[in-house]
Amino acid sequence: MTVIARLYVIRHGETEWNRARIIQGQADSQLNDLGETQAAMTGEALKAIHFDKAFTSDLSRASKTAEIILQHHPDVILVKDQALRERFMGKLQGTKGPTNSSEPSLEPLEAMRERSVGWYNREIVPYVSSLADDPDGRCRNILVTSHGWLISSFFKSMIATGVLECTEELLRASPRIPNASLSVVEYSMIGSGSEQRIGSTVVQYGDDSHLTGTQTLQDNADMDALRS
Repeated sequence: MTVIARLYVIRHGETEWNRARIIQGQADSQLNDLGETQAAMTGEALKAIHFDKAFTSDLSRASKTAEIILQHHPDVILVKDQALRERFMGKLQGTKGPTNSSEPSLEPLEAMRERSVGWYNREIVPYVSSLADDPDGRCRNILVTSHGWLISSFFKSMIATGVLECTEELLRASPRIPNASLSVVEYSMIGSGSEQRIGSTVVQYGDDSHLTGTQTLQDNADMDALRS
């Protein structure tokens, strides 16, 4: 089995709104000092990896996280994409929960899932498929920085539909996506000849073990506000 690519999906570092449990949605809140430290620690953990592509939400908390990580990879072009934004929380942005889950200005969950999966099908699937069609033996690495609810929704949807493989144990080990946590998808060539296919396996999910010594929030104010 030959690994042809790995997708590294990282949630942005902490913001003051995270710390104060204010609903962010697509409001453009900034990283706080701890968030920048978390991003730097993530960059340090990934500095030995050669990234070939990098994508980020255009919201500054995600794009700044990516920029800090890419300080170790100055030749990599960072592509900003609105499709990687957090769920739009409408009139709830800038407020605190608990709140009304039927607020009409909320972006429907299915709409958020559709844009994240649409982005994946537009950017990642063709690229990984091209590597399978013309292998050269080198694993390509892709960096993505985005937001907690979008990352969680994306992975759970892709696992449920069978696009990505993942063990129940791995999902249960990290039920939340902490700030600056890392989720990794590994793409491998499986089988041979006409039976050959690309296997897509989640090998890390919501992993913040590289942030040892820092205080990471294990909740998400946007998600929790609607659950209350």
